[in-house]
Amino acid sequence: MLRVIARSRKDAKAVEAAVAKFMPGWGIKVESLGGVRGSGLIDAIEEESEPFTVFLLGRSDLASEDLEAIEEALPPFSEVVVVRGSKVRNLRIEAIQAALTEARARIRLRASWREGSVTLSRWPGAEELEGAPITPQGDSFIVYGRGAKTLSLFMQRSLGEAALLYKMQGGSHLVYAGRRPVGELRILREKPLPVGKLYRGVRPEGLSIGSMLESNLEALDILESRSSEAARYLAGDVDTVIVPWSGGKDSTAALVLAVNAFGREAVRAVYVDTGIDFLENAEYVERVASKLGVDLTVVKADVDEGLLIEGMPMPDPDYRWCTGRKLDALRRGFRSVAKGKTIVVTGDRDGESERRGRRPVLRRDEKLGYPVLSPIKMWSGSHVQLYIMSRGLPLNPLYEAGFYRIGCYICFALRSWEIEVMRRSGIIDRIVSSRPSHRGLIEKFLELKKKGFGGDLGACICGV
Repeated sequence: MLRVIARSRKDAKAVEAAVAKFMPGWGIKVESLGGVRGSGLIDAIEEESEPFTVFLLGRSDLASEDLEAIEEALPPFSEVVVVRGSKVRNLRIEAIQAALTEARARIRLRASWREGSVTLSRWPGAEELEGAPITPQGDSFIVYGRGAKTLSLFMQRSLGEAALLYKMQGGSHLVYAGRRPVGELRILREKPLPVGKLYRGVRPEGLSIGSMLESNLEALDILESRSSEAARYLAGDVDTVIVPWSGGKDSTAALVLAVNAFGREAVRAVYVDTGIDFLENAEYVERVASKLGVDLTVVKADVDEGLLIEGMPMPDPDYRWCTGRKLDALRRGFRSVAKGKTIVVTGDRDGESERRGRRPVLRRDEKLGYPVLSPIKMWSGSHVQLYIMSRGLPLNPLYEAGFYRIGCYICFALRSWEIEVMRRSGIIDRIVSSRPSHRGLIEKFLELKKKGFGGDLGACICGV
C-alpha cells in the first residue's frame, strides 16, 4: 500500500519499529537508500520516486533548496517529508508515526491547477492549489449539479457548474472554483443554514465535472492500479469477497475496486435496508449492481419497525440502537453469501474520522467475523467521486442534489446542509408520499435537529 524510504539503514530500522507498533496491517514496505549523501541522495530519490512512496529524511539530510527542486519533479501521490530532528533514527517512534500520518494526508489531499482544471494530486510542473488545508482529518469533495446551485445560494455568488470543498476544523470548508479559494462555508450544528463568506478579489475560474474528469484520468488510473495491487497482495487467494454496500460513494468505489481486483464472480454485495433509508439508495444499488453484473443481497434491519411498532426512541448520539440492528443484519447477510476463504472489502477512508484513520488497511473485525480490507484508505472524497464516474457509473443522485453523507433520512449525522437540500429538492415530499406513516418520524426528527440535535459520529454506521 505504501513504500517508505529512509536515507540510511539505521533510519530505516527506526521507521520499521514505528510501523510495527503503530501501523501493522498496512502492508508498508520500509527501505533505505544505503546512506548516500549530497548529490547522490538527490539522484537516488529521483531514481526511486514512484506513486505511493514516502521519502522520510532528517533535517541534516537535504538542503531546503534541494527539497524544493525535488518536490517539483516528484510523481503523483509521492512525498518527501523532512522531520524536525537532524536524523530520523534519533526521533521517538511516536514522532516518526506522526510524520507518516502527515505524509498520508499529503498524498490524499494535494491538488494542482493544470490545463484549466483541478488535478487531485501533486503533478510535476503544475501549480499547487493555493492555501489548500492538508491535515490528517481533512478531506475534499466535489459539489456539482443542483448541489452547486445550492452552494452558490449559500455563498451568495454563482460559482459555476462545480466547486471543490476542503473540510477544515469546526465545520468550516474552504471553497474552490479555480486555483485560489473563493471563500469559506461554515456548516454548524447551532445554525439552521450554512453560512458563506466570500473572499475579496477572487473570481471563479469555471470548474466542471467534465474538465475535472479529463484532468484526473491518469491520477485515477494510478489510484486504481495501486489499490488493486495492495488488495490482492494483502488478501491473497480468496473465494468470496463481500462488500457491505450502502449506495454511498465510498462503498460504491470499494465495490468497483473489488470487482477490478478479484473479478465479479467472487464479489458479493450486501445492502442493508433499514426501512428509513433514502428511497434513492435502494434504487441506486439495484441499478448499479445490474450494470456491474455483481450478485446483490438485500437484508432487512427493520429500524422503522422499532420506531413505529416497538416504541423505540429516536436514535441519538448517546443511544445508537439502530447501529446494532444494522450490524446484526450485515452479519446475517454475510453468513448467507460467504463460501470458502472470505474477506470483507469496505470503503473506510482516512479523511472520514480520526478513529477510522487509525484503522489499518487489513484488520480482523470481531463484530463482523471476517478479515476486513480497506483499499481506498488514502483516497479523498473527491477521488472517490471522480473514480466512480470515470468508470462509466453514476453517483447516487443524492450527491448531485448536494449531499455529502447519505444513509437514513432521520439520522443525527445529517447536517444543516443536507436538511436544507432535503427541503429544497422535494426529497421529504417524496418520502412522505411513498411512506405516509413516516410523516410523524420526519417531523419529530426535524424538530430535534432544530434544537441542535447532533454529536460525534465516530461509531455510526452511515452510508458515505
